[in-house]
Amino acid sequence: MNTIIAAFSATYIHDRLARDALDMAQKHGADLIILSVRDKNIANKVARLTHDHGFLGEKVVERLKEDIKAGRNGIISRRLGLVEKEAKKRGVDFEIVRVKGDFVEMVVEVVSRYGADVVLIEEMGRVGDELRRMGGFDVVVVE
Repeated sequence: MNTIIAAFSATYIHDRLARDALDMAQKHGADLIILSVRDKNIANKVARLTHDHGFLGEKVVERLKEDIKAGRNGIISRRLGLVEKEAKKRGVDFEIVRVKGDFVEMVVEVVSRYGADVVLIEEMGRVGDELRRMGGFDVVVVE
């Protein structure tokens, strides 16, 4: 096992997923890729929903989109920083990769780019099954 990916899809990075990925990387002397996958249109989706209900004006909706983007980026950065700090403390080689797009597609792309052996993800419905069908790497679902 040479490269492990811990893939997250939201602003909240589950502690157990991060811990399990760090444990696995440390145990096997593997590199760790901390992958943050963002739905590229989430701010627009929230703003559109708010706008469709018609109780906010156009300027307020635009500011809402920007606030969502800025707030989410800040939360992700803080959470990734905690994982980064723990990786350094444990002596685990790591890289943080941030991408936007469909979760499964982005995970597969990053697996291919880094030649990863294992992907750890949180329980996300059928996502684990979709990734397993791609083949070429193991998928560990952390609940």
